Amino acid sequence: MGDRPGGTNGEFARFNATPSAASAAGDYRNEPRTYGYVVEIDPYGNTASVGTETAALKRTHIGRFRHEGCWPGKVIEGEPVVFYSGHDSRNEYIYKFVSKAKWDPQDANRPGQDYDRLAIGSKYLDEGTLYVARFNADGSGDWLPLTPDATTQNGRPLWQALNLANERDLAGVIINTCDAADFMGATPMDRPEWGTVDPSSGEVYMTLTNNSKRTAEGTAATYTDGGSDIEALGAGYATAPVNAANPRPDNEGGQVIRWREPSPAGTNFEWEVFVFGAAENDPDNFSGLTELNQFASPDGLWYDDRGDGRGILWIETDNGYDNVTDYTNDQVLAVVPGNVSRGPGDKAVIDAADQAQLKRFAVGPNGCEVTGIFATPDKTSLFINIQHPGNWPADPDANVQDATVAIPKSGSVRARAATVVIRKRDGGEIAV
Repeated sequence: MGDRPGGTNGEFARFNATPSAASAAGDYRNEPRTYGYVVEIDPYGNTASVGTETAALKRTHIGRFRHEGCWPGKVIEGEPVVFYSGHDSRNEYIYKFVSKAKWDPQDANRPGQDYDRLAIGSKYLDEGTLYVARFNADGSGDWLPLTPDATTQNGRPLWQALNLANERDLAGVIINTCDAADFMGATPMDRPEWGTVDPSSGEVYMTLTNNSKRTAEGTAATYTDGGSDIEALGAGYATAPVNAANPRPDNEGGQVIRWREPSPAGTNFEWEVFVFGAAENDPDNFSGLTELNQFASPDGLWYDDRGDGRGILWIETDNGYDNVTDYTNDQVLAVVPGNVSRGPGDKAVIDAADQAQLKRFAVGPNGCEVTGIFATPDKTSLFINIQHPGNWPADPDANVQDATVAIPKSGSVRARAATVVIRKRDGGEIAV
């Protein structure tokens, strides 16, 4: 706020959350609670029945935390609709929301141009149950309900643990989603970012980018009071020991986790780590990566459905791990999960025998992050985004030249982000 605490017209006053009135109704102490939600828009623009005042809607039932995104699960007629999301912060959690309404396939393609698309979103997103994931050491998992009357790991009702008004205070749980997950005993994860779903099998993949606050087995977890050392909305674990799903201390490589559920509304699942990021010579290179496919900090993720077991999992990186950045820039990797060999428990995970399946597909320029990916329906054009090339860490005005980038004859350069389209020379389908 600097020397303009209220701004010209008081527009900055709301960023001062210090209690300054007799009650919350007289100041902005609750302003931070208005952030941290998934927002739905109509990508086709406003329609006749949707005015500008409802051009975007907060879907608060999906929870309040640092969402990296939100991904629908496999839709099945007559079953609830499921949405998955991860909290992009160290030692935070993976969530799913299960709608109360059952899926009606007609909602995917209502006729006409002026029907209320956001009303369809409201049908599936305004009532339901939010869950947080617990990953057990035996490869099983549980979805723990975040409802006021749920029983915490210490045997107390959740509404009492959160010091809420009563057993019906769902809004209090949503506002304090992270704290509720702590009380329920969810598994702290290594920065859950992007997710994607195989629409045929329903298997869910999620990137766990890295975690510099993961400690060794047997060390005590350190709980924070929400101070400056935590990135989360609300309190959480400043440090946490390793667990089965996040088995490496000071995890610089990150990993991609995968799970499957017997039904969308089910509260149990099976999981495995699909691939671990690492440098080729790392002692904890659990997936046996080589110099041709070593990577770290998986971030963007997309399952490119092609049917017949040919679907491609695309993995994008946002890497700051020197052992990998000394060899390669951020990149896009590709693997067909259906071609990966079956291991113990008949689970297909990448190991030393599968290096030919995981391929480095594209590499970005110096200093960039590769993020965002999609293909045209005919699979002949692949779109990826290149962020802050040659300028990371960025100067506040994004004009300072990074020493690793060649300076052109003009003597100056401003790195620019871009969307890149990749096509084959013969115009055929992009594949691996």
